[in-house]
Amino acid sequence: MPRLRATLLLPIVLSILASAAASALQVFTEEWPPITFSEAGKPTGLAVEVVQAMQKRIGQQQAIQVVPWARGYRMATTLPDVMLFTTTRTAEREQLFTMLGPVALGVNHLYVRRNDNVQLRTLEEAKTMGLVGVYKDSVWQQQLERQGFDTLDISPDPQSAARKLLAGRVRFWYDSNLTAPAILKELREPTTAIRSVMAVEENALYLAFSKGTPASTIESWRQALQAVKDSGEFARIYQHWLPGEKVPMRVEVIGVPPGTPTR
Repeated sequence: MPRLRATLLLPIVLSILASAAASALQVFTEEWPPITFSEAGKPTGLAVEVVQAMQKRIGQQQAIQVVPWARGYRMATTLPDVMLFTTTRTAEREQLFTMLGPVALGVNHLYVRRNDNVQLRTLEEAKTMGLVGVYKDSVWQQQLERQGFDTLDISPDPQSAARKLLAGRVRFWYDSNLTAPAILKELREPTTAIRSVMAVEENALYLAFSKGTPASTIESWRQALQAVKDSGEFARIYQHWLPGEKVPMRVEVIGVPPGTPTR
């Protein structure tokens, strides 16, 4: 009888342990509308609503902290039990995080002011044509640094980078088609204030879990994302924020093995 009782209790104990592990997770995001941002002091946006829907499935309500990207990125690369979103998938980041998604798909563009008639045939040409605005520790900074750019103007946030372009302090601004219109709206500028001079590459956005995060925690989030997508809730959220855009329905976990110790 005791052995039977222990067998019956085991799933309950495991569930409690998984719940405790999930609740220890710190969750960070940034001001990057319409994907993630704050409004009246509360987080909102496409990915925020997706994460909140996942939290309901898991039965957890970790506070979503909206912080400067550089701070969230530092936390996610140095501490266990951190989830940072949204994070563009790159080969470099696959070595740093366990990534779950995608939660959005877009294209990275190099933008100029509307009255700038510059034409580019290759990204390489932009290296000698003026400063490129990016924000600190963003995928755009990392990508262009890998390409050998030494003309980057680094801002603390995407809004500051966009302001510099509009003011003529930089010639280019590198960001995503998913977010550039909303950032301009936030700055009370029309989308016609800028134009894309080059579509550089696709950016697939994921939830990034830091090294040392338990495998059970990541698996519970994976199951939650699958359930949110299967139920149709994900598509409804996505088309509310990005009407007409193709909804990414696959679910995958990539990068470092869950639970890998931090350095």
